[in-house]
Amino acid sequence: MIKRITGFLLSLCAVTISYPLIASDRGLSPDTHQIIVRLRDDGVRRIQSVQRNAVVPNLRLPDGSPLTFVRTFDGNGMVVRLPEAVTYRQAEQLAAQLAADPAVLAAQADKRVYPDLIPVDPGYLPGNVLPPDNVLSGQWNLSDIDAGIRMQAGWDRETGSAGLVIAQLDTGIVTHRDIDPARVLPGYDFFTGGLSNLNTELDNDTILGDPVGRDPSPVDPGDVTVDNECEPGSFGENSSWHGLSVAGIMVAESDNQFDMAGIDFAARLLPLRVLGKCGGSISDVADAIRWAAGLTVTGVPVNPTPARVINLSLSGPGACSPEEQSAIDAALNAGAVVVVSAGNDGGSADNQSPANCSGVLTVGATLRDGSHAGYSNTGAAVTLSAPGGLTQAFGDPDGILVLSNNGATVQTTDTVIRIAGSSFSTAQVSAVASLMFAVDSTLSAGQVREILRRTTYDFPDTSCTTATCGSGILDADAALAGAADPASVLGAAVSGGGGSCSLATGPSRFDPLWLLLLLVAGVRYAVNSRRSRRNL
Repeated sequence: MIKRITGFLLSLCAVTISYPLIASDRGLSPDTHQIIVRLRDDGVRRIQSVQRNAVVPNLRLPDGSPLTFVRTFDGNGMVVRLPEAVTYRQAEQLAAQLAADPAVLAAQADKRVYPDLIPVDPGYLPGNVLPPDNVLSGQWNLSDIDAGIRMQAGWDRETGSAGLVIAQLDTGIVTHRDIDPARVLPGYDFFTGGLSNLNTELDNDTILGDPVGRDPSPVDPGDVTVDNECEPGSFGENSSWHGLSVAGIMVAESDNQFDMAGIDFAARLLPLRVLGKCGGSISDVADAIRWAAGLTVTGVPVNPTPARVINLSLSGPGACSPEEQSAIDAALNAGAVVVVSAGNDGGSADNQSPANCSGVLTVGATLRDGSHAGYSNTGAAVTLSAPGGLTQAFGDPDGILVLSNNGATVQTTDTVIRIAGSSFSTAQVSAVASLMFAVDSTLSAGQVREILRRTTYDFPDTSCTTATCGSGILDADAALAGAADPASVLGAAVSGGGGSCSLATGPSRFDPLWLLLLLVAGVRYAVNSRRSRRNL
């Protein structure tokens, strides 16, 4: 009887954890020129000898137009290039038509994703170095005085472990005086080209000194653009150094009386470059997720330092695609926590991926008073929130302090600036998750996600609710206490993990407490039934 009840509940769990998310019309206009195609066995054999930029044999669009081979993708897949850029909606329609080919197993549009960043000004111009006496004291997002994450008390519990790795999928990394190079792992460059209007990555030998294609150097060469480069009507922007700013929040050198304090004092950073000029592509992001978790990626050496935490401060429009979800599932099953930003469109995170993917920990942004940051996406997909700040001028005290660089195009001198965005909220959650693994390395990814969700503190006003901004604001002290005593948060019989019934699985907001209660009720029913039979 107990086995039958348990099996029924587990099967019910598998079908109620998530629900399909339908992409809205919003955000489907950016151009793309690539499609991810998965082939059946005979199709794989046909393309084994195809060279980059060559026409794919025996596979054409419905009007007979050829497809150009870009690269292989995760075993039986390949990324192909369309004859010309189309809207994302048109690319989805073409992918559906390609999927009807008997040799094709599946096909999807390769959409564009962007770093989630609210820059100090539209040109991403770095600000001035703040006065030394304001650098550390100004990190209001770490305090418990303002609506910060209560990190000071958390550091009394744990400051980090050098045995842990945080993977950062971003624009890459550059050196900085406040990041110890010994803590930065070699990483990898997965960026094969933004889906730009001018197609510069495919047409040029290098971009700002970075070789075309994948290589072992995740150095950020800068992502400066000119007007109309990314798409018609787009404005040029200076290099953002987004990867450096996100990294500084997590692993800047702490307690060294210099610049700013990183949240994790000891973890190592695994920088993976997936963004560049005009953003990046899901095909690159998906491969980088798998590689970060220690899984095999075709054409790339095995990652010798798998990450327990994967930070994705990026987003793109539309529903979570099958390839995104497949890569995330693989990382979760490998034991990694995947932390993603809700996005900065001031709309619904339910319409942004990977924020709306199942199993991820999606982070929204709040302001210094704990209210909702107007730029931050909201909705059922958001798991919890953390400070994202607001900047209206250089040195605005309500911004988040980050490491940066003064170079408008290429790297020059180090600096610190104040900035805002859900990218930086996400980095704070990733760093606290790393500290939780330092407290107890046997915690599962599911347990870490659920402890973080359950230990948040309440929003101070009605601009955020549990229906729009997640369970509350990140509380590092409570999360670390929960990591030391998981049963105090989860209950003795509740556990996490990477299976189909793992905790805190994303958009569905599934709470496993009901499952525990039903299981207890089932056990009691079985026991009472046995007693009744004995009394007959």
